[in-house]
Amino acid sequence: EGLFNKPTAINNVETLVNALDIVRDGAAAYMAIGTEGSRGSKLFCVAGCVERPGLYELHFGPTLRELLAHAGGV
Repeated sequence: EGLFNKPTAINNVETLVNALDIVRDGAAAYMAIGTEGSRGSKLFCVAGCVERPGLYELHFGPTLRELLAHAGGV
């Protein structure tokens, strides 16, 4: 349901990828990761002075320290 309660198309790549996980593993599995207020996973792009710049998919709620650790540190 989109603007003015009209049907809408999902064209966000992140949303489409999450939909695949929900269909494959079920809603309960998807809801089991993340935080109480934000379920599931999120894509984080890390660039700059880190060992392994890249795109990382983590559960919602990581600290900046945890995110940088995945990228090998600064």
